[in-house]
Amino acid sequence: MSKFGIVNLIDKIFVSVSIFLIIFAWINFYLRNLWATFILSLIFSFAIVFILYYFLNKKDEKINLNKKQLEDMNRTLLAFKLAPKSEQLNIIKMAIEKEHEVKSENNKISYIDAFGKHLIILAIDLQKITENDLINLLNKNYKKDIDCFDIICNEHDNINTEFLKNKKINLINSKILYKNYILKSGKELNVDKLNTNITKIKFKDILKNIFTPQKAKTYFICGLVLIFSSIILPYHFYYIIVGSMLMLFAVICKIKPKFDNKN
Repeated sequence: MSKFGIVNLIDKIFVSVSIFLIIFAWINFYLRNLWATFILSLIFSFAIVFILYYFLNKKDEKINLNKKQLEDMNRTLLAFKLAPKSEQLNIIKMAIEKEHEVKSENNKISYIDAFGKHLIILAIDLQKITENDLINLLNKNYKKDIDCFDIICNEHDNINTEFLKNKKINLINSKILYKNYILKSGKELNVDKLNTNITKIKFKDILKNIFTPQKAKTYFICGLVLIFSSIILPYHFYYIIVGSMLMLFAVICKIKPKFDNKN
């Protein structure tokens, strides 16, 4: 949402009124007393708005990468993956050398820290490492003198990494690779010529177009007309359903940028 307080306040009022009208229409459908409907709608809408913004604020506290940083990270990771394996290993080696003595052996990197001897295995050619992939990698690279196996991969499942006795297995995904190795190495990767734009139309892009902030006003007005029509014509269930949907669309249009700015 906007950094300007007045804009955020207007957005919150817009969302609150939309939620109130949705609840008012549904309660009024079952309870014909307008005063009771109004009071109950105020109570329920206040509770929903409070919970909604509570979790949105919690989400803000957990996200530490802004959009530009995320784009830079993705481009750098792509450049890393396209680089020769020797260069990839060299970048990792440069990062570890700042704190530990490193040894290169058979396209692998090993070092010793307070937790024992580590062996780094690159598995970024796999899109998402599975338990079978992990077992195969360990079978090929297993050594008795290694205490920790650091597997660098793109993504990984929630798999058991404690099946080797007295051995520790660390699964290092792309984000940790970027923060703890690529940035730490100080090596600059050439990302200028990379084209990471996605031209293929996706369902996600269609939803983005449907729920643009500029359409919130239109959804709100149309929903408002239908909801008031349902009050005048209480037996027309259609007006309540469609009016509520349009009001919900208006709410999504207003709160969606808060999520987009964090992705």
